[in-house]
Parts: sequence; C-alpha cells; structure tokens
Amino acid sequence: MFKKPFQSKPQSALRESACRQLAHEAQSTFHEFTAQPGKLQTQKFVSHIGDKGDIISSSTDPLWIRTTLPNTSNMVLVPTVYTQWQHPRMLPILWTWPVVIEKLVGGADLMTAGLVVPPGGLPVVTKGSLVAVCAHGEMAARAVGVMDVDTREIREVVGAKGKAVRVVHTYKDWLWEAGSKDEPPEIPVDSVEEARVADVEKSADGEGTTDAVDTKDAVDTTDAVDTTDAVDTAMENLSVQDAAAESETAATTHVTPAEMDALLMTSLKQVMATVLDEKHTGEQLPIAASTLFSTYMLPNAPRNAELDVKKSSYKKLAKFLKAMEKHGLLGLKDIRGEMHIKSLNWTHADLRTYTPYSAKHVVKAEQAPAVEKTQKGNMIELEELLRVPPALRPLFDDVNGNPESGYMTRQQARYVLEAYIKRHNLVDTRNPRNIRVDHLVCDGLLTKDETAKLTFYPRDKLQQRLQERMILCTRLTVPGNPPVVRQGRPPTIDIVCEKKMGNKVVTRVMGLEVYGVDPASLAKELRVACASSTSVDPVPGKKTVSVLVQGHQVKIMTRLLNDRGVPTDLLKVTDKSGKAKK
Repeated sequence: MFKKPFQSKPQSALRESACRQLAHEAQSTFHEFTAQPGKLQTQKFVSHIGDKGDIISSSTDPLWIRTTLPNTSNMVLVPTVYTQWQHPRMLPILWTWPVVIEKLVGGADLMTAGLVVPPGGLPVVTKGSLVAVCAHGEMAARAVGVMDVDTREIREVVGAKGKAVRVVHTYKDWLWEAGSKDEPPEIPVDSVEEARVADVEKSADGEGTTDAVDTKDAVDTTDAVDTTDAVDTAMENLSVQDAAAESETAATTHVTPAEMDALLMTSLKQVMATVLDEKHTGEQLPIAASTLFSTYMLPNAPRNAELDVKKSSYKKLAKFLKAMEKHGLLGLKDIRGEMHIKSLNWTHADLRTYTPYSAKHVVKAEQAPAVEKTQKGNMIELEELLRVPPALRPLFDDVNGNPESGYMTRQQARYVLEAYIKRHNLVDTRNPRNIRVDHLVCDGLLTKDETAKLTFYPRDKLQQRLQERMILCTRLTVPGNPPVVRQGRPPTIDIVCEKKMGNKVVTRVMGLEVYGVDPASLAKELRVACASSTSVDPVPGKKTVSVLVQGHQVKIMTRLLNDRGVPTDLLKVTDKSGKAKK
C-alpha cells in the first residue's frame, strides 16, 4: 500500500475524546495492548493504487492506519511497525527468511512457500486477520499484513502455491519514511526463542521438522517473493552460524540497558585514565565523537564485554556524550555539523577514585594514526589500456602491431604508428614534422573532407588522432582475484550525503561490488566506527545494493574504503546535505 509515495492532506490534532476512543478500540482489538491515550494527529491519505484512509501519528511516528483491507468493506485499524515494536505481542507473528524480508520491503506479498514453520506449528490465524511478519528468530515486525488463508489449512509449505499474507505496510516503505526512520529494535524472544533453539538443535542432528522450508523451488515468482539459493545455503549453515553467534555474544546479549550504561561510562573513564590522559592528549583535542568511540572506547572496554550503544538507555552516542558532559566528565563542541570532544575533565571526582583495569587491547593516543596505516591492505590496481578499432586494424596488421591479448598501452600504440611511417617512407623530406598520408592512414585516422584536401598531416597531430580513435579500456586488479579488463574508464564508487525528512542527514555508498568490497561487512564496520545505525538496501532498477549510515560520515566512509584498497581517485563524493565536507 505504501511501497510508492502517497498523497496526504495536512495533519490536524485529534480531540482528547477521540484519542480515548482510539485507545479503547486498540485495547479491545489487539492482544496485550495496554498503551494509554496521548496527543495524536490525524491526516487523510490516498495511496498510489487508490486506497484511502487515515494515518494517525504521534509527534514523531505514524502509529495507526485506518483503511479498508482486501476482502473487507469496513474500515479497519491497522498498527504500523512503529506501534508493533512498542507492543511486539499485539499481533500474531509469522516468520520468514531474511532474504524474503528483502522482497517484502520491495513491495511483494508473502507466499505460503516463504513461511518458516516453528516446531509447534503455525499460530492459529483466520483468513482476513492482521498479522506481523518477522525475520526468523526475531520479534520486531518487518511487515504488517492481512492473512489470505487460514493457517489451519496450511498442511505444509514445501512446494506450496499461493499467497499467505497480503502486505499492507513494511519497514522502509514510504509510511516508515514519514516517521523517525528508526531501525527495528532487539526484542527478547522468550518462549519463541526456546522453540527456535530447539529447531536449530534438530537441524544440527539432521532431523528437522516436517515442514522444513526448502524454498528453492517453492515460491511462485510471478506474484512476488522469489527466494533464491541463498535461502538454501542459509538453512544448511543455520545451526553453525547460530551456535557461533551465541558463543561469541553470550556475554552481551543478556546485558540490560542499565548495565550497558555502566559499561559505557567505565570505558570512557578507562580511556581518560590510561589512554587520553592529561600528559599525552595535548594536540589530540578536539576529537570526533565517532573516533573517541571506535578508536579508543571499543578497544579499552572491559574484557569479555562488547560495547553497543543501541543496547543502552541512551540508544545514540550523541545522547550518551551529552549526558557525560552534564555529568562533568567532558566538554562538547560542534564542528561543521559533527560532534567533537573539546575538553576532558581529569580532575573530576569519578576519576580521582577510579582504578584502571587491564583492557583487552589498549590503543595509545600517540599510536592511533599508526594503527590506521597498518590496517591498509594491498591497493586495487588500475591500468589504462587501448584496443584497436576495426578501422585501424589494416594499418596495425601491416606492421604486425596487433598484440595477442588485443590490448596495448598508449606508448605501444605510438610505436606502431611510427613503425608504419618508417616502413612506408611517409616522412616529408622537406619538413620531417609532416607525414604523407596514404590510403590506410586516411581510412583509419582522417575524415572524408581531410582525405580529399590533404596530402600531408602534422606528425604530432596524427599521433594525437590515433590516441583519440583507439578504444579506451581499463585493467582492474582486485587483490585475491584475477585481473579483469573493462571497456571505458573504471566505474566510480558513489558516496552521497543527503538530507532526509526531518533534517536528518544520511550517507549512502553505491557501486562496491565491482571492487570486491562486501557491503554487509562494510555496514558492520561503519556501525561500529560511526556509532550509528546502518542498513544494506537494494538500489531500485539496478543489480546492486547500497550501504546507508546515519549522519555525515564521508570522512570515515572514505577511510574505511581506503583501508580495503580502494584508491581515493575511484570515489565520487556528492554532498547534498548543505554541510561542509569532512
């Protein structure tokens, strides 16, 4: 319904009586919904396919949709993903694979073959009921839709045809864009998690469930969700990946927000006491907030602890640092739109009583630049080559100038033309700077008018004409991969910094695959280095993806790509945010 831009009228405040009526309706309709009425706004909308209704929003996010659903004639109250994230058990939950979620976000409906059946079977949901669609093992909805079939009629999903859920609204659609554009939160799964773990254990033992999903051939691609071989691979490695992730993150998955708050403050005090101390900091200040977090706080966290601002009560690094400024540990300053630490208070009472611990990996302040340099691997190599066009092949064949590979350098092309001139004695005896043009030179390098009028042509201009007529190619050598020759100049990696709704700035990078850069790996490193949320999204109309990170992160993005061997010359930066480039 909202996969494309929709038309809407201006918002108007909802009366208190209407807010109370809405809260009562929601509490009586949806399971475990206990929210109290608050100040809300409403606006009418018309979707791109003509669906009409009302959007009810808070000051930051759209919370409800009141519209008619497929196979119904009455107006129905539908929660958005923002509401479901706050009350994750208000709707029955169906699971699907992450690769299918990408298709749903693109505007597809959920096919029966794309369902993941837990050991206890699918929940009982009748046709026409609202459901939340989540990625396997998660509780945060990625889509909200209406059932197209009764789940009791679904005997098995392997090879099944037809739609299971008609999607109404998804994470990352245009309705989501109208809100704060938050990422799905991590919600404890409780009993559902136990069922998932049991399912994983069975798959590890080779048992599986009777409804285990093999979606390679099971999806009707004419309607929407086309699950690829990646699903099969993910299913085969599911138990191994989950076991590894569970063992690596066991220390932090159960950390409460209060405990993560304490870890963040402890790491900051550790950095101030041992790394950015009063003797060695000096010229280091001011320090970018993202640099403080990624270069200093993360390596100096307590052993067996992983810092994650998203798991704290602050949710954002900026809020944590502002709280520390209010506490008196540091001072902040905004430089060209980016938060910096301008001062550190080493005389604070907390530091006088603080006892440093042995960190898992200490990065000294004066060593930080050297660390970045040592992380750089082999650089991607680019070599400009030329290919002989059909019109010049007779000239090159005359002096055996066509290389076996079909490609040559500019200097080699110059040598071929000089060899042809020398072999046919084309130099003007009265002026050696001029060359007598014969039929091969005329056919390959001169225009029809020049051929009719000219007998001699300047040697330097003839060489320049040759360089212009040759076909430009580029040999690309990515470390670890065989060289590849492409016609034309090498494609650039586009880094675009732009404003979104609400004056929020995001940085997007596209075109990574050509140079062997893994988008998911880069997104993960950006999330840590920038202490901001990231996402990997398909680019509409292209067989590529983009990596998006919140904030003006051009400088960090460039550094991370350089560390992966991408030369700065291949980066095309476009700043649409109105802020100075970093």
